[in-house]
Amino acid sequence: MKQTVAMIGLGIMGSAISANLVKNGFTVLGFDVSDSAKAAAKAKGVALVGSPKEAAARADVLLLSLPSVAALDAVVAGTDGILDSARGGIVVAELSTLPIEDKQRSHDALAAVGITMLDCPLSGTGGQAVSGDLSVYMSGDASAAEKIRPVFAGFSRQQDHVGPFGNGMRMKAVANMLVAIHNVAAAEAFVFGMKMGLDPESILKVAGNGAGGSRMFEVRGPMMVKDEYPATMKVSVWQKDMHIIGEMAKAVACPTPLLNTSAILYDAAMAQGRSEQDTGSVCAVLGEMARLKRVNPAG
Repeated sequence: MKQTVAMIGLGIMGSAISANLVKNGFTVLGFDVSDSAKAAAKAKGVALVGSPKEAAARADVLLLSLPSVAALDAVVAGTDGILDSARGGIVVAELSTLPIEDKQRSHDALAAVGITMLDCPLSGTGGQAVSGDLSVYMSGDASAAEKIRPVFAGFSRQQDHVGPFGNGMRMKAVANMLVAIHNVAAAEAFVFGMKMGLDPESILKVAGNGAGGSRMFEVRGPMMVKDEYPATMKVSVWQKDMHIIGEMAKAVACPTPLLNTSAILYDAAMAQGRSEQDTGSVCAVLGEMARLKRVNPAG
């Protein structure tokens, strides 16, 4: 019998994850503070609950996809939070990109009442979440991770256990560093090619299929071709992730020259009012810097 899953946080990632779990035969409960997010989830077959406490009382597995440390603290230890359920034996998988020390604090509080928390951030964009093209970096109690692996398999293509609690976030920082750099590299290549008169569709098809291609070229290249950037990862949210990676690198005295250079373009996107656009909009930022004239300039 498939486990009952509760999705706490029904934003870009949480909504896609919960929809895929429903499609794959899981009973899915959902909670969010946004009425529009709840309505969209309900339309996709998610049964809404009134609080994290209720979710913990009814589900076997809780998946947390949250935007901030404050949200994590509220969901775990706030009024009608998971701790108020006083129900041990369930597994909580924290999927968000948040500082390890904050996740550890929630882990310890939940462990005190018999609830196992895993650190399981995801690699992939919102668009990849819709198609189930995600990787899960499981870390923490190995037996608990194996117990809920079928849940992860219900919305992802790959699930790797990477060691003790916190290693998931460490691996996610490595993955996001690559995403940050490759995204900017793809944008720079598109702008360079277009400035030389190449058609962006040809750049995507030909250059992307060669040795210089990358997953970011593949995933965000179509946005760069159209010069349209519907958010699968908002620039504003990405700023939070970039800050976390930077702090983790400082903590281990690791130089990150390419990451630091790419950060300038994301800052510029914010300055240009692109905070709600996808991070692929760094292509438009570079295009403006290059005075590139396009048929369909970004709005």
